[in-house]
Amino acid sequence: RRKRVVTVALLFAAVSVFRSRRQAFLISSFLGPDYKRYKEIKNVPAVNSSAGTSKAGAISRKITVGDAVEMQETLDRHPETNVVNQDNNHEKSDNDNNNNQQQSNEPYVLLHIGPHKTGTTTLQNFLVSAHSKDLPFLKADNLVIPSEEDLPGTFHKMPMLNFAHCMLKNYKKDGGQLNVGMCNRIRKTFPPFLEKSYNASKNVIIVAEDLDRPTVDFDRIRYYLKPYTRIKIVATYRRLHDWLLSFYNQIIDLYMGKYASGEEEYPSFVEWVQQQYEDFHSRHTVELIKRYKQNGFLEVGVVNIHDETTTLMQNFFCNHVPNAKETCLVIRNGMWNTTKSNVGGSHEYERLIIKARYQGKFKYPMDKKGAEKLSRKLVKIMNKAQRGLVDHLGLQCLPDDLALELMKTEMKHEREFFPEWYEMRGGDIGLKIDFEKVSRTKLCSLNVDKILDIGILDKTVL
Repeated sequence: RRKRVVTVALLFAAVSVFRSRRQAFLISSFLGPDYKRYKEIKNVPAVNSSAGTSKAGAISRKITVGDAVEMQETLDRHPETNVVNQDNNHEKSDNDNNNNQQQSNEPYVLLHIGPHKTGTTTLQNFLVSAHSKDLPFLKADNLVIPSEEDLPGTFHKMPMLNFAHCMLKNYKKDGGQLNVGMCNRIRKTFPPFLEKSYNASKNVIIVAEDLDRPTVDFDRIRYYLKPYTRIKIVATYRRLHDWLLSFYNQIIDLYMGKYASGEEEYPSFVEWVQQQYEDFHSRHTVELIKRYKQNGFLEVGVVNIHDETTTLMQNFFCNHVPNAKETCLVIRNGMWNTTKSNVGGSHEYERLIIKARYQGKFKYPMDKKGAEKLSRKLVKIMNKAQRGLVDHLGLQCLPDDLALELMKTEMKHEREFFPEWYEMRGGDIGLKIDFEKVSRTKLCSLNVDKILDIGILDKTVL
């Protein structure tokens, strides 16, 4: 009988410990690393084999929605204890460096190197606006950005770009907007800002997409950033096909006037990719990161622009800017408008209009504004059947071998940099499904010659 009593008592004790540990696990799973902070705030002792309950709220009982809300509210009332530098993507590669970075007291310069068309304008606008308004969260995180007085030059509203253009080996010969004399001026104005910031243990952020250029002088970067020796590199990842399409649309927008006037041949997206793929592939995020690593910049991070669980701003400041707790909190709580900007759009109907103009379909004078206006008018007056004919019978898509190379390259990138996120999205199968959706639509161009040969515009009055 005694053995039976002892056995029953041990069984109840084991069940109690199991429930206690399971409940602690559930709470920990709900709040992640914040649970450790919650315990510190509430003075909740760790659950072990000799304690099945807690003094601060009986953790061993069943967790409720009220518990979760109370825990989150407790953490919100103590923002200084929140764990904000969590990795929402669970990225295991370069981003694991964040843990080591937070342990270092050495002030740093963080260079966001783009590339172009990955949301750098959003980050720049946020930093410049917050800095100009002298908002407290940047100060609280010891973050500073250089002003136009520190980095004078061509780019008045976005002086961080002046730094990037001075890093090109041959300055204007490499397509930069600043010459040697202008950069020599920066060599006088920038060091005092850096020395003052370094001596005050401030961390400097520079977001400049032109640091993605292949002619960047890496030794010059180190020289210009003295006395800082800790330089962290961050780039944003955008799937190669999506990035190429966005880059193409921006180039078309810039050169539309020349295309409209007939000064230059207007390339379709398919033609442009076939001609420029190797050059632009070398400027894509993954190749860019490799180039910086090869030149001695080993502290790197990659922001995944496709992660639906967070925003670009939150991902950057909460996961890649060391110790930016207050700034992260402002963004996480939605206290800042992070509307996307500088988003390109399709110009396919403008290309059709320009081609039709030079085939004599109509005689309007043609310039950029004229092409844009007529393309909008064309879309309005074309009936649904005509648009369907244009969009389907007149499509010219990427060659199968190039499309396959794009897809395989993206698979390789995401396996390497975002393995867990990639698997949650379905891995190779998921990416293949996503890619096949766009490979016959977005990654295609209007076959304007075929469309015009059909005579679809012959009776269309513009």
